Amino acid sequence: MDQGTLVEEQIDDGRRFVERFAADGNPVQTAFWAKTAEEGIWFLYVATEIFDRDGPAAAYRAVHASLRKLGKSSVSSSEIKVISPNNPIAKDVLAMVGRHPGRLATGSMTLGSMAVEQIIIYPSRSFTFTQANPMTSEEIGREILRLMNRGPGILQPSRVTLKDGTAFNGVPFSLELGTQRAMVVRFIADGEAAPRAVRLDEIASIS
Repeated sequence: MDQGTLVEEQIDDGRRFVERFAADGNPVQTAFWAKTAEEGIWFLYVATEIFDRDGPAAAYRAVHASLRKLGKSSVSSSEIKVISPNNPIAKDVLAMVGRHPGRLATGSMTLGSMAVEQIIIYPSRSFTFTQANPMTSEEIGREILRLMNRGPGILQPSRVTLKDGTAFNGVPFSLELGTQRAMVVRFIADGEAAPRAVRLDEIASIS
């Protein structure tokens, strides 16, 4: 699609992505489309604390994981920019959201030091949940099997969010039948000497 023109399909798919990204356990402080004055191109900006906590590479891995789950979408990874909530651009948008909580579209302005021609901000209800929107057990099982069947090389840990609200980073290496016929996943978890065993039905999402 023409990156200089933003159509309703892209706005809807952007909202779907942000919802999926947040439901996968990635906190979102704000999300918005902005058309920069310098480039004249629309980008979907997502401000998330994982940018600061886990680093930009981990944040973009999470983006790719959530996009894969969406399937067909008019929004591509090249159109998504992940930023820190402490970025001046994000701070200016958050201040605007505080004054206008619904979906907001505005004209020319400056965000941080970036001049934009237009901006469309998603309302916080698009990515704020009283509890995580879990993946189904089938989706989690398929994702774990996919991760376990990756080829040789350095394996990057996945973000595992549990239904009790806690989360950890780990690499799954075993899926087995435990007691009471419950499936158990074993992970090599960051910062933990012994493998971590988690029941499949205790996992809300993995990305």
